[in-house]
Amino acid sequence: MTTTASTPSLVLADPTELVIGENIRTDVVITDDPEFVRSIAERGVLTAISATRRADGTLRIIDGQRRILAAREAGLSAVPVLVDAESDDERQAQIDRVTGQLHTNEQRAPITTRHKVGAVTELLDLGLDVERVAKITQLGEKFTRTAATAGRSAKVDDHLADRRLTLDDAAILAELETAADRYPAIPDRIERILGGYGISYHLAHLREDVAAMDAATAAATEYAQRGFTVIHNEPSTTGGDWFTPADLRTPDGEPIPDDAPDSAPHLWHVHPSEAGVVWVDADGHGVDDTLIDWDTRDDPDLEAIDGLIRADAVTKTTSWSFEFYLHHSRRADAGFALAPELAAAGGDAGDAEDGLSPSQRAAARAEAERKDADRAQRRRTIALNRAGGVATEMRRAFLTGLLSAKSAPKNTTRWVVGVLARHPSLLTEFKAGELYGSITGTDPTTAAAKAAKATAAQCEVLLLARVLTAFEARLTGTQDSKDYWRYGEKSYRGLQGIDTYLTFLADAGHTLSPVEQAAIGNTTVAAAYATLDDD
Repeated sequence: MTTTASTPSLVLADPTELVIGENIRTDVVITDDPEFVRSIAERGVLTAISATRRADGTLRIIDGQRRILAAREAGLSAVPVLVDAESDDERQAQIDRVTGQLHTNEQRAPITTRHKVGAVTELLDLGLDVERVAKITQLGEKFTRTAATAGRSAKVDDHLADRRLTLDDAAILAELETAADRYPAIPDRIERILGGYGISYHLAHLREDVAAMDAATAAATEYAQRGFTVIHNEPSTTGGDWFTPADLRTPDGEPIPDDAPDSAPHLWHVHPSEAGVVWVDADGHGVDDTLIDWDTRDDPDLEAIDGLIRADAVTKTTSWSFEFYLHHSRRADAGFALAPELAAAGGDAGDAEDGLSPSQRAAARAEAERKDADRAQRRRTIALNRAGGVATEMRRAFLTGLLSAKSAPKNTTRWVVGVLARHPSLLTEFKAGELYGSITGTDPTTAAAKAAKATAAQCEVLLLARVLTAFEARLTGTQDSKDYWRYGEKSYRGLQGIDTYLTFLADAGHTLSPVEQAAIGNTTVAAAYATLDDD
């Protein structure tokens, strides 16, 4: 880098002649701060404005945008300006400008998250990497990486401006916008979320929905390449819009061939769904879990029993099932008729010429309704489980923050004594120790040593950490279950202490999600499901 060596000089300049260059504050409306304008009018600009003198002699402002705008609004004829020579290295000058504005503004009128995100984006655009930006801005690498994602979206910028989004929300929103090309319904869902309550929770839930759709799309790649249209929500077959192969007949009244979808993939839709977890070896072949020596999982030196395979030689993966559906608009092209039972299920008892008796027709309707109810129940369970997983992630993030504080919430000791009296086995069941470690970042065996050096307030936090993480383990079980929303339908939720646990978190500042509210009976499972937009 080369620069023109000079000593800064202090001059008086007309604020209307100063050139306001780029600034990380992009939304300054000085008339929104009449007190600041009044102060400038009465006392003048007390802190000199920073500027560089350009080759044409004009002064370009580096720092002092608000003071200049206030001076213009107040009608001042001169303001103090500290003038330096302009750098010959334009890129470095831009970097110096952004970082200088970030730090000096932070020392005066604190800048918003939006401005910080803009500063990070601009520095990245100048070619700096994330590590360098994090260092020179002193914003930290986590903030910088998140801002790098969030700063690419105009929608994110708008919502950061009105401060409705956290930085993490903004990053999720920017990520979701990239999914709009793949899934056309995403923009409408985003708008509904941003127009309602619980934005953080619903954005996180939508991100999980997108991840699930991406996984299903990947699983159905072969079908898509063959011409099938992939659909992500299992359709209803009772409304006359969709048909399964079992619902259709050939013109001769025979069941359609098993390979009918494969013979005309452009007419058919395929719905992928998770069928469970399977274990596969290095070659991708399935392995029965009874043939795996699980004792070798945590012992690399232990040999597997004869006839069994080592646990570290297999990988857990998701298996998928695929169901085919024909839309009613394609039935004529496919040349298929409806099965008599399906025709009867959609008609009135006396007007269907299908050769069925009234009792057979009624049974057909009942069977069609049962199948549709089963599909609806599966969809409901999948959506609620996914919501439970999102709620667990957000709840544990809250726990990490709560248990890193220097003191516990008010009345913690009284609450702990009460719950341990009612649940004496709490600290030794499930995987309480493991969750303590993952949530607090420390091994539970170190708690005694920490307590020996801690203040009374810190000891109370240590005790609370053991109790809350044990309750978290009880809530989700040994397999990190996501279906704890079902507790709302079980009378023993109070006996398990789930009510008191989640209520304590709510009193400590955690916003309970709809599935958590259902788990403790504050709302119904049906009402919790109604809050989930899973179109």
